Amino acid sequence: MLDRLRRLAKSKMRRWLRENPRSLRRLRQFRCFSMDPEAVSRGFAIGLFFGLTPTVGFQTLMLLPSCLILRGNFALAFMATWVSNPLTMVPLYWAFGKLGGVFISGSILSPATAAAWPALQFVTAGTLKMLVGSLLIAGPLAILAYFIVYRLVTLDIDYRGGAH
Repeated sequence: MLDRLRRLAKSKMRRWLRENPRSLRRLRQFRCFSMDPEAVSRGFAIGLFFGLTPTVGFQTLMLLPSCLILRGNFALAFMATWVSNPLTMVPLYWAFGKLGGVFISGSILSPATAAAWPALQFVTAGTLKMLVGSLLIAGPLAILAYFIVYRLVTLDIDYRGGAH
């Protein structure tokens, strides 16, 4: 199943790139498909960061400019966003909300608005808590992932079974 999803994503990406040759040239110019350790590490960190934020539906739109600006590998960033998927979204968002709730309390709307629209107060407070919690997790994990991936990519490994 996962292999089929990867093939589907890869074929859709290739088709889009074939249909948009200018975009492909731009992506190559900014090294968005580079496999050097820096680009790979940056791409994974960018993808993990956006994958750990409540931005489902907008992640890819934010990945592309981020990869262009930071010169990260776009394909790897795209795959790293899959850390949030339909199976992991609920537990992730719950944890983000709980962590954000530690730092944010009280009403964020005016007392009159909160009294008139209690559902709006609930949604805005919950969204803000979830956003703060996700940023507290996504930022440090993305930085840590950058260094771990960089180290893994730069390891000199003999594929017959040993490291040099």
